Amino acid sequence: MTTMIGKLGCGLLLSAALLSGCGRSDTTVAPVPQNSGETQTPQEQYPLLGGARGGNAWANFCKDKDDAAALPRDPRELLVPGVNQGKAVAFNAYWRDCGNAVARPKTCGELRRQAELGRFVAHGQGEPGTPLSFAGGQQDPAGVEAEAYNRLWEVWGLPGRPDNFDELVAQRHGSPLSPYRNPYPLPGEDPNQTDGGSGQLPLAYTQIRKADGTWTGKIGTKVCVACHNGQIDSDKGGADLGPQLAGAGSIGDFAVGGYDLGQASGGFSLNSAINLITISTNRGSGAIDFFQLAFVLFSRGDPQLLLNPKILFSQAIGNIKSPPWWNLAYRAQKFHGAILPTDSSRIDLAAYYDLAASLSGRDDEALAWNDAHSGPFQVWAETQAPPRYPGAIDTKLAEAGAILFHAKDLWGRGLDNPAPRPAEGNGSCASCHGAYSPRFIHDPAYLETPELGGLAAYVVPMSVVRTDPVYADAMQSLRSIDGDFPEATKKQNFLYCGSGAYGETDNKTPVLLAPPLWGTWAAAPYLHNASVPNIWGVLDPDSERPDIWRRVSTPAREDQKGLVVMGYDTNFERAYDSARLGWKYEALRCGDDGTSPYRVCSPGEEERPSTAQNAINLLYEQIGLLWNLPRFEGLRMNQQDIENRKIYNTHLYSQGNQGHDFTRVLTDTERRALIEYLKTL
Repeated sequence: MTTMIGKLGCGLLLSAALLSGCGRSDTTVAPVPQNSGETQTPQEQYPLLGGARGGNAWANFCKDKDDAAALPRDPRELLVPGVNQGKAVAFNAYWRDCGNAVARPKTCGELRRQAELGRFVAHGQGEPGTPLSFAGGQQDPAGVEAEAYNRLWEVWGLPGRPDNFDELVAQRHGSPLSPYRNPYPLPGEDPNQTDGGSGQLPLAYTQIRKADGTWTGKIGTKVCVACHNGQIDSDKGGADLGPQLAGAGSIGDFAVGGYDLGQASGGFSLNSAINLITISTNRGSGAIDFFQLAFVLFSRGDPQLLLNPKILFSQAIGNIKSPPWWNLAYRAQKFHGAILPTDSSRIDLAAYYDLAASLSGRDDEALAWNDAHSGPFQVWAETQAPPRYPGAIDTKLAEAGAILFHAKDLWGRGLDNPAPRPAEGNGSCASCHGAYSPRFIHDPAYLETPELGGLAAYVVPMSVVRTDPVYADAMQSLRSIDGDFPEATKKQNFLYCGSGAYGETDNKTPVLLAPPLWGTWAAAPYLHNASVPNIWGVLDPDSERPDIWRRVSTPAREDQKGLVVMGYDTNFERAYDSARLGWKYEALRCGDDGTSPYRVCSPGEEERPSTAQNAINLLYEQIGLLWNLPRFEGLRMNQQDIENRKIYNTHLYSQGNQGHDFTRVLTDTERRALIEYLKTL
């Protein structure tokens, strides 16, 4: 380890000196020799901060190039077995070209054209023919009539339509109002006489518009947008702020949205049916893997596979957090469990699969649409970059944090770290999450080529990361049933590019994929299940991981307090905790309003899951499909029920906040420096 970072001896001493000026000087770094030369080594000529900030290498390359310019290789193509072996940064999750129907672009012009088609799929609200969830490219898909949408205030129990109706829909459903025009007709309006209408829809919805430009007055849903969009507002403004069109979807509640639309439509709709099946336990998280399973079964699969004992009695996946799309270009494999190659694009549009076509025997038509759009959608997502941190940054402290992030050995001499050490890398944060600092990216002790900078491709055994095991265990169970899918099913959907040996792990070990950290400041809450409210809690597992907590809500207007449901507060100045890097929250105790004492948790000095909750957890572990069965809370939602969905209870199935505890050996001074550095990514 000393030889691996020996050239950074001066930098580590600088780190200790900087930290001593910011608090107590009790930082511990790996002992290394000082650089005896009077001149800087080549890598020391690079700054500790700065460099590219997300957005894939192709998008950055093409910023000042014409359409004919040939694209460089995708850096992920370098992620092959043996890459970076013996270096400080470890890689063991490899790239695989899936041979998608739409070939990956070769020139800047192809990149721009594919990205534009992908943008249309994701955010083509109000544009003719925009795709909808579960409808793909249908010419005249079903939707909720604008008349019903305009009655949502009646579902909420208000005495009349509020003057801020559009904003209240966005708040209650947890989807930002579109930053561009996304119209629907108000009562009495003809959409074709008013260019779509005078109303403004949230990003999760769009008025259906025929290919010839005719407005239909029907409103459709875009589930992917609901799960992968966030919002960050600032009183000071900022080009990167506002709705996050490829962000961490931590504010949405499509269960409430589905319920509302179903009630307004007479009590049943496709939205309300999906809500019953896939309802999540909290706002901002969800069991989205249901869509993936549905895609396998409907896209020339066999729904009878649900009766296969390996599937029927597999473990439920539970609640997870939707990772931001802006990091997709820096991953070789996708999903928290590295279950498929990133280039397996069909699964990205699983929630857009045309169920009507599939159920009527037109799978070829549905798959053809998916194939024509999923690759470009992936290209668009990979070009997205995270927002810049809008607050002040202590540059000197961030520089110290950059050194600690890349060079601090968490298992170093004298630290006595009780957690198992990863098998590879130098024991630092960068060892698993990748190198970001220009100085370390250009250090051959860290990366064999700077092209690997910013990539995170390390699968960590659960025995090391020790977070809530449900998701990883469930993913390992799904890997084991791969052989039960017919070959035709594998070839006709995403499984052909990720099944068998490629999807297996050593000794069938449950794993999680360490994510890239671009824009991580804007991706709270943290861990794969969103169980920790801020980065400080990730770095200090003992002081700030509340068992039950509730993120703060947007303040209601004075005349509407107690009458309306507001969403999570996304105002940076009012609701963001810059010192701890995450959204502000209120810690609750078992027995407080909304916590279901004795049914979910047992009150006491050491709160724990109730006997009833333990029994429910055991059922989900044994019969996974029980998780997706209709639940009572999806049948009827009053205002208090919706408010309770803002409570995160770590006693619920799949929602534990344990693990990632190897950071316990950090000092508070070091944590402050690391947090300051993460603000720069």
